[in-house]
Amino acid sequence: MHIETHGKAGRPCILLFHTMFTTGCLFQKIVPLLEQNFLLVIPTLDGYDPAEETEYPGADGELEQIEAFLKERQIPELTAVGSSLGAMLAWRLWQRGRVVIRKLVLDSPPFGWDAATAAQNAGYFWKLVQAVRAAPDTRCVFDEHYGEFGPMMRRSCSAVTENTIRRSCETCFGPRLPEQIRTGATKILLVYGEDDPNYRHLEKELAGRTDVSLAVEAGFGHCGFLMREPQKFAKLLMEE
Repeated sequence: MHIETHGKAGRPCILLFHTMFTTGCLFQKIVPLLEQNFLLVIPTLDGYDPAEETEYPGADGELEQIEAFLKERQIPELTAVGSSLGAMLAWRLWQRGRVVIRKLVLDSPPFGWDAATAAQNAGYFWKLVQAVRAAPDTRCVFDEHYGEFGPMMRRSCSAVTENTIRRSCETCFGPRLPEQIRTGATKILLVYGEDDPNYRHLEKELAGRTDVSLAVEAGFGHCGFLMREPQKFAKLLMEE
């Protein structure tokens, strides 16, 4: 796992987890907006770095590495942020309880899908990877849905394995959002684009909840608010 840091030690820490098919570069436009006031910790997950030959080991295996890094750097508490797969890793990090998380920002988290969905998506994504490898310079669904991030997502296909895809889907699809979350001292914010299928799936369940905060951004799909409005997304991270 490759972990980048930006900003000075001793400042409030923000830990940022990227999506499937991206790297820590997903946050490249957010870094300049935050690094003057925060210490940013940005891992590129195992299995997604085209420069490494690794496989994503599953949520707990990945988080053990993160926890060891934070302990070594003597980072006592932080804000944890993740998008899609990264959101579910941030959620699992909070559940493990080994790191003090003051604020949890989950962008496009796919709560509430079942194991069959995980298997179905794993099969779809693996076929997509094979198609991209066969024609790496040809625009595909990544470009259609994620614009300027499409080329980075296509490049990631050179690194990901079928095991990485399967385990990533197991991390993403399966966890459910409890009916009532005992958040303790942690503030939890869920961020969705209004057109995100993950939001549509949970819309009724999220209505009227007081245990978590919810930001639903009109005109955006899955991960779209982060990708297309990095300045506004960064503001969410700075708010108390």
